[in-house]
Amino acid sequence: MPADAASHTEKVRDLGTCHLLECVAEAQAVMIAKGRRAGALCSRIGPRHLMVAPDDLPAFRTALLKLGCVLPARP
Repeated sequence: MPADAASHTEKVRDLGTCHLLECVAEAQAVMIAKGRRAGALCSRIGPRHLMVAPDDLPAFRTALLKLGCVLPARP
């Protein structure tokens, strides 16, 4: 493989699976992302979208409850 092709393959990495969550409103996503506990466990990736690592999901659910939100279980 040419040297510049090898350098291009190192610019993007697959970090694995995550949970993509959609909030009903942007204000809700902002509130969650700025929450002390929930915000430490998620990343805001759009106006209404949050990303949570699989290992952080149980703690994130607990943090959401303290904010008055419930994340339903997936069917």
